[in-house]
Amino acid sequence: MKSPLVYLTAVKLKNQLLGVLKSPAKLVYAIFLVALFALTAFSGSTYGAEELRAPQELTAILTLFYTMMFLLVFASGSSSSSSPMFTLSDVTLLFPAPLSSNKILAYGLVRQLGLSLVLGFFILFQYSWMHGVYGVEVPGLLAIILGYGLTLFFAQLCSMASYVRTSGNERAAKAVRYCVFGAAALYAVLGVLACREPLLALAGGGSFEPLIAAGANFFGTLPGLLFPASGWAAGLTGALLTGDWPLAGLFALLLAALLGVLLGLVLTCKNNYYEDVLSTAETAQSAVTAQKEGQLTEVVPKNVKVGKTGLGKGWGASAIYYKHRVENRRSGVFFLSNMALIFDAIVVACAFFMKDAGLVGILAMSTYMQLFSVALGRFNRELIKPYIYLIPEPPLKKLLYALKESLISDALEAVVLFAVVGLIMEMSPVAAVFCVAARVSYSLLFTAGNVLVERVFGMVQSKTLIFLFYFLALLVMAVPGIAACVAVVILLPVLEVSGGLLALAAVNVLIAVLVLWLCRNLLQYAELNSR
Repeated sequence: MKSPLVYLTAVKLKNQLLGVLKSPAKLVYAIFLVALFALTAFSGSTYGAEELRAPQELTAILTLFYTMMFLLVFASGSSSSSSPMFTLSDVTLLFPAPLSSNKILAYGLVRQLGLSLVLGFFILFQYSWMHGVYGVEVPGLLAIILGYGLTLFFAQLCSMASYVRTSGNERAAKAVRYCVFGAAALYAVLGVLACREPLLALAGGGSFEPLIAAGANFFGTLPGLLFPASGWAAGLTGALLTGDWPLAGLFALLLAALLGVLLGLVLTCKNNYYEDVLSTAETAQSAVTAQKEGQLTEVVPKNVKVGKTGLGKGWGASAIYYKHRVENRRSGVFFLSNMALIFDAIVVACAFFMKDAGLVGILAMSTYMQLFSVALGRFNRELIKPYIYLIPEPPLKKLLYALKESLISDALEAVVLFAVVGLIMEMSPVAAVFCVAARVSYSLLFTAGNVLVERVFGMVQSKTLIFLFYFLALLVMAVPGIAACVAVVILLPVLEVSGGLLALAAVNVLIAVLVLWLCRNLLQYAELNSR
């Protein structure tokens, strides 16, 4: 007789595949993503550096990236059983079933590993520069995605083990978090000590190349790969990329041993994990239901540091802006949100190892990251609430104040980011200023794209269709600016890339302002969107 868990997994996979094939929106979206990856793969075959960089550099990048994601997921999950290992249907069907808790947990872990691999889908679109700079082929790209999936999987499993072992004991939970982040701080200190001589030379006006080599030598080899879980996953990925099978076997054994230890911590705990996942399953089901109804859900932190209360300023539509400032102060660091800090850290880290990609490559990568930060920004969440529609002010004025804080934060973020990236890339001050202008113009363009999609497709219930319309709209809106940049570089070569970036920024701003003007009545009627 076939195992019920195997049968359940097979039926779920079959139904998901049929759901994609029978849904025109999902099918078009899947074809669109495949076409984008094909375009990326094709461009990767034509993107070539004069000489391939050392593979240790790529391993070092993966170590830093995996470690950052591990700490982020662990921090968010260790204080609550937030890992979506089981859905509400699993709770309803599996928990009352005559199956051992060990088998159900194994089913949840395998399912979670599959979801972690799916979350690494965006890495596919990094194939172009990785192939051109480090010679990564498609099997190597799949190995990188595997390492990313393993990192998320172990981060979620570590957070679950920490939660079930320290549930109800706040001191123990804090002690575990302090130990993990203390180990990460010690790891960072060791990395700085390993690079101290190049850092001192760089402070004295030296080159970045010795620092890159020292960083790759520490984070891309032993002992830099010994940081638990994330370092081991990066070591396994790097060994697969270079064909070092004994080293790959060593890291695979370390990961297998860690898996056994974590499973032992969970299974031998007196607190039954059934109760720990019930609230998580209910929360996840509420989010899915809201998404099917075309609604957005806003994640509210469990503990909010309130600090100063009240808006302080603002009247009418301007109160929206000051409310956003208060929310920004409570949810981020200075004017940067946590998501912006993560994306900027990725860009800065990659700038060390992508100097061969040049100015355009770094700007393209930062713009790609900015696309998601703007799409997930505060403006869409503001439309959930009725208050913005009830303010007795002109809709255009309300719209501008609703966008003001995000645009100011994006501008300040661009200045800080390219001040750091400019030093790393050894840009001239003029080139750095034009990069800031181009990034700010893309922020305005992406924001205008948000407004356009809400105005035109706000009544569409399918979030997949809205997501597809958003990317198509941004593609159409971005083409004139890119064309203007290329035209200036070709027709006026004396202006070089800086002139092209200035033309790109000017065209982007004109298009964004035109779109915002045409959609100025978005906030006049709440019925213009389905939420």
